[in-house]
Amino acid sequence: MSVIRVCAITCDCYPDDPTVRRIAEAAARSGYEYHVICSINEGETSYAFVNGVHVHRIRISTRKGKPLGRISAMPFGMTIVAWMLFSLLAFKKAAQLHFRLKFDVMHVHNLPDFLVFAALIPKWLGASVILHIQDVTPELMAAKAKGIFRSITVPLAKCQERISTAFADHVLTVGWPFEQVLLKRGVAREKLSSVLNSADPNIFRVEKRTEPFLGEPTAERPLILMYHGTCAERNGLDIAIRAVAKAHTAAPYLLLRLHGSGQAVPYLKRLAETLNVTNQVVFSSHGPLEKLADFVEQGDVGIIPYRSDGFMDLVLPTKAYEYAWMRRPMIASSTVAIQAMFRPSSIRLCEPSNVDSFAEAIIDLYYHPEKRAILVAGAEQDYMNYRWELMAERYCQLLASLALQRRQKNKVESESHSSLKANSL
Repeated sequence: MSVIRVCAITCDCYPDDPTVRRIAEAAARSGYEYHVICSINEGETSYAFVNGVHVHRIRISTRKGKPLGRISAMPFGMTIVAWMLFSLLAFKKAAQLHFRLKFDVMHVHNLPDFLVFAALIPKWLGASVILHIQDVTPELMAAKAKGIFRSITVPLAKCQERISTAFADHVLTVGWPFEQVLLKRGVAREKLSSVLNSADPNIFRVEKRTEPFLGEPTAERPLILMYHGTCAERNGLDIAIRAVAKAHTAAPYLLLRLHGSGQAVPYLKRLAETLNVTNQVVFSSHGPLEKLADFVEQGDVGIIPYRSDGFMDLVLPTKAYEYAWMRRPMIASSTVAIQAMFRPSSIRLCEPSNVDSFAEAIIDLYYHPEKRAILVAGAEQDYMNYRWELMAERYCQLLASLALQRRQKNKVESESHSSLKANSL
């Protein structure tokens, strides 16, 4: 078989999006010709070749002529408009590239689900289409929207999800909780699979996997709690800050580092000031993905205080895989998804949104380094079933299977067409 050509489409920027980058580079390393159509940040070029991946960036300008950049990070109303505009421009770009390159597989990442229709021309001309559901939209809208807006957006989200998944040849998700939801909503079992967002070993390199801190915290060497990723209300970081404030009297040498961005950051900073823990809570913004391993390496205990809101219950946090791989113990909300990933002996589970529960867990691990060691060993063992090498192989096998099926179908159709033409003569 000749080289398999794949084109991914995402509204986010590349290589900023870790999920898109992780799977794109895995496929490129396995010998696939991989292209990505994405949005553009200020200062980026419209085309780039990044670690073996061809990147085609689409510019959507503001009134001041600057690119919008990360579409998903904008206010929701503007996000929807930007999604629609990006989808139209991606439709054009995908068609142009397909006429020239003849893709075997189009891999479209939500949000939004309807972005999958940007692959209409390549699908019509013979390419297989994957819709990658990183977030189940109806549950996300139910968690984010309020009042009458919720009553409108949730049904619309269900409708566009149903149509989009029906259009796709295969639906890919990031874990079993999402799979179960999609199966209940009618997606066929045979066209549904998962590739988990495991820790990328090219970023979280083996040499970064240092021994966990198992000493007694001191003023010179405090116990460092850490969180990295999106800072939104649903992520429950206010619970973490309140828990640190409550635990601080019993656990004086304590530090919480929050690394990320989001609409909740200003509120979280004000909350730290109100609770008088500005010396115990340190904020830092997103930086290059390559620096993320350094942040985790310098922390001692990962904290994942997700709220239970119907959507976050289903989310398998990538950071949990990264903490497990980097040999750091974890404190996390006891959601269905997190319990599906790790045994109770591998992670300290807390009642979601319960400040006292998180404070007790912090104090317990603060004074019992032996418990930290047990959690590290357990989570590391659990993670072996989810490590990226296995997920990358699963993804590449999916690409090969879809490309082979499509080529065989195209061959049969071509032979049938030739036969009919010959008979007519």
